Amino acid sequence: MNSVEDLVQTFINVWNERDPARRSQMVRSLWAPDGRHLMGAQDVRGHGALDERVATSHQRNVIEQGYTFRPATAIQSLPGVIKFRWDMARSESGEVISAGVGFLAINGEGRIACDYLFTEV
Repeated sequence: MNSVEDLVQTFINVWNERDPARRSQMVRSLWAPDGRHLMGAQDVRGHGALDERVATSHQRNVIEQGYTFRPATAIQSLPGVIKFRWDMARSESGEVISAGVGFLAINGEGRIACDYLFTEV
């Protein structure tokens, strides 16, 4: 990734990606091989589990419900960690359905070691 902003926006975009092969490739480029994702009851680790988690969310939220994860805002970074705001909205009206804060722990290779997503709305 070229910048913190690029990494965060690609992270958001992976949840919207409609092409399964492209989505899987994005998972593998974003997260470290043993990368972890935590959100609510979700706690998954490794590319296979991450790929399944993103695909399941995509099917439920984007395909079935017609929602879109929108570009992150309020991106801030310190060495090894990135914080941002995210939201999910109805694709047609833009009405926000869910929103929150994300934290990405970044390894020495610039890939996600762990992401923490918190829902506030």
